[in-house]
Amino acid sequence: MRILLVQPPFVQFNSPYPAIHYLEAFLREGGHEVEASDHAAGLYRAIFCRAGLERVFADAEIALSGRPAPDGATAAALERYFAHRERYLALADGIMDFLCDGDPAVAHFLANERLLPRGSRLDALLSAEGGPTGTDFARAAATRILDDLGDFVSYALDPEFGTVRYAERIASGRGSYADARAAADGWLMERFYRPWLRGFFASRTGPGKAPALVGISIPFPGCLVGAIAAAGEARRALGDSVRIAAGGGYVTTELRLLRDGAIFRDFDRLVFDSGYGGLASVVEELEGGSGGLYRVMRAAADGSVERCAMPEDAAPRSGIVACRDAVRFAAIDERALRETFPDYRHADFGRLPRVADSTNPMHRLWNDAPWLKYRLAHGCYWRKCAFCDVGLDYVGHYVPSDVGRLMSAASAAAERTGLSGIHFVDEAMPLPSMLAFARLNRTRRKPFSFWGNVRFDRFWNDEVCAFLADSGLVAVSGGIEIATERGLGMTDKGITLAVLARSLLALGRSGILVHAYLIYGFPGQTDADIADSMDVVRQFFAAGLVDSAYWHRFTLTRHSRMYREWACGERPELVPVDLAAPFASNDLGFEGGERFDRWTAPLDSALSAWMDARETDGPVSSFLPKGFPKPSVPPDLVARLAGSADAELKSLPPKKGGRAYWLGSTPSAAKAGHRRGDSDPALSWEFRGEPELLAADAAGGPEALRRLAAALRSLAATPDGLPFAGLPALPGIPAQAFEGLRRRGLVVV
Repeated sequence: MRILLVQPPFVQFNSPYPAIHYLEAFLREGGHEVEASDHAAGLYRAIFCRAGLERVFADAEIALSGRPAPDGATAAALERYFAHRERYLALADGIMDFLCDGDPAVAHFLANERLLPRGSRLDALLSAEGGPTGTDFARAAATRILDDLGDFVSYALDPEFGTVRYAERIASGRGSYADARAAADGWLMERFYRPWLRGFFASRTGPGKAPALVGISIPFPGCLVGAIAAAGEARRALGDSVRIAAGGGYVTTELRLLRDGAIFRDFDRLVFDSGYGGLASVVEELEGGSGGLYRVMRAAADGSVERCAMPEDAAPRSGIVACRDAVRFAAIDERALRETFPDYRHADFGRLPRVADSTNPMHRLWNDAPWLKYRLAHGCYWRKCAFCDVGLDYVGHYVPSDVGRLMSAASAAAERTGLSGIHFVDEAMPLPSMLAFARLNRTRRKPFSFWGNVRFDRFWNDEVCAFLADSGLVAVSGGIEIATERGLGMTDKGITLAVLARSLLALGRSGILVHAYLIYGFPGQTDADIADSMDVVRQFFAAGLVDSAYWHRFTLTRHSRMYREWACGERPELVPVDLAAPFASNDLGFEGGERFDRWTAPLDSALSAWMDARETDGPVSSFLPKGFPKPSVPPDLVARLAGSADAELKSLPPKKGGRAYWLGSTPSAAKAGHRRGDSDPALSWEFRGEPELLAADAAGGPEALRRLAAALRSLAATPDGLPFAGLPALPGIPAQAFEGLRRRGLVVV
């Protein structure tokens, strides 16, 4: 069967969103002819080119002619845009080529601030940087120019426009499908995306070209409106014979309790959870099979919603349809989760712009490079956090990937694309799988650099971090949420501040960048607790234990454990609202939540300063308006936690059954130094950029030292390491010699 998979805008466009590429690999393994197409970068380039901006300015001139600006500052800003119109038009194509690594000479032009069209975003960058800083400034300047133009589009023509989202407010919880459908005819959709789609589908019509099935991925609320437009244009081009299905994270979470069947005017099927079993059932249905639909919703004859083999969490329990082959489709699902990985054969990385929206080195990882996206496991191995959607398959169904197959697919993708960076998109990368991937990575001629989300738990220590850093791990992100003992307990993170500090210390001194996710506005959280969490975060920045962070406003979700506990009468203090939404219904409000609104601005302001290494030693109260509580945590809390963590890390025994790896430089002969006499032999090497020395007497004598040097050189040439328990059995080398090398170049994991 010919199948077309579409990722509509708006998603992050420096790397392809992976869902359609996972499904492409799965369907191709089933013998189908599959194309996967990501529209995010294509639409962005269509807007921010000379021809696109000519349309933007012409339409804006008409739209604004009868609409007075609300104030003088806005009027001046709009006048400035039109004054720079010709400069924006002249720069547009060059900026986009430059951001896609096509024309480096543009950097020299962008480094001259006197030649650039100025908007508020570029002004802010120039002010923060003190002016241009050479050609390294160019990517940031190009990004701010496009951001300024995005603000212009949003104000003058389409208030729903955002660089990586569209009409997210409409698609989020408590919205209606009618509103989303109306937004699919908005200015941006009508003037840019729909014309782009017509050309896209026109080249895929006719005998031997037209797909029998179009699958559209909707991972986020900001993708829904684009998906509706894509479905409409697919139907217009391909006719009623084509089957259109939608799935993805937004469908799986927000539409699980769907009661409004209006969505089936545009989509024939909604596929839930991982999508493998469900999509297989849709394909078999099209091929005339009678096994039934699995984890799929469709319209009944009377227009109501039919739930085909949906799990128990997908209440209401009306419209239930059984699936005769549910067990078989579940097995297909399970196998695909373990063994299916994309090779990105239809991804055009050369068309993906690499923007620079931050100077923070950790924060830049999201946008500054194109990443191959994979996962080491489906679901979360912890799955106990109170606020998380642990009741849903994507979190609660934990299935580790086959790391060998993953590496084979990633190697094929690297060969095809020339890329050697992987972003693991796990809920939390499991350490055993990370170690397995790292061991395979050490055998590659060109090892991957990789990063992803983790849990800050007790498994992180100096040796694990040093090994992973030496094997390609460059950064991690992870949830701290509320950085107080009470907050960690409220959210059921399963760790203490001491464990958290130990994890962060071990990661940081191996050179692994750390991003922290934080939340505020949690039910039961007090203002004093937010202030305390804020100060602990400041201390983490001051101590160099985190490199970047982001404060999320808490959202109550229907599939979280805390909602389930409320439904059972166990959280009487929690009072959810908006429980009867007929369309998107996972995100909920709760009574009293509005009192946290006043914290948004000071938290954002503080993080902005701390991520730029400013004001980390100053009081938190400098960011808080009058009337806010001052923090009560000791000013040296994190310093004391780090000191205790350092002592604990140094005292850890080697892992039982662990393998030894030599991560230091090649040992060479040296003299122990004048205090021992210049004639005393020793070994010297470097580890983590620092010189190390081992005298002969510590190794058991000169001959043992010579044997030890040979053993370490051999170990360094063995990417997969050797059993640590077997090292002391090497002839002539005492056990204490290897113990003395631990964490000085020799690690055991």
